[in-house]
Amino acid sequence: MIVQGSQLPQFSELIQILKTQFSGYSVYTLGSKSQKSIIVQKSSFIGAQITVRDQEINVDACCPNLFVSAIIGFINTIFTPYAKFEMRIANFLKVRYS
Repeated sequence: MIVQGSQLPQFSELIQILKTQFSGYSVYTLGSKSQKSIIVQKSSFIGAQITVRDQEINVDACCPNLFVSAIIGFINTIFTPYAKFEMRIANFLKVRYS
């Protein structure tokens, strides 16, 4: 899901906002310096990957555990908890930045 906005936060600010809003979950960065993402991890099986580009935030459901992801990654579009968690994160970002 893509969230578009005219005044999006800096990457470091977005990390802090997500840590505050989703304090019961793990929030950490992933990727290289040029293409960083934020992972919000609800469990070993359910998470969301957030990537900021220009004037949009891309939110994708993901499986934060690499081993489990390799096994079940192909079904994440039909596995309901993935989609629900992705929507929860995306809805929060839409309300805040759209």
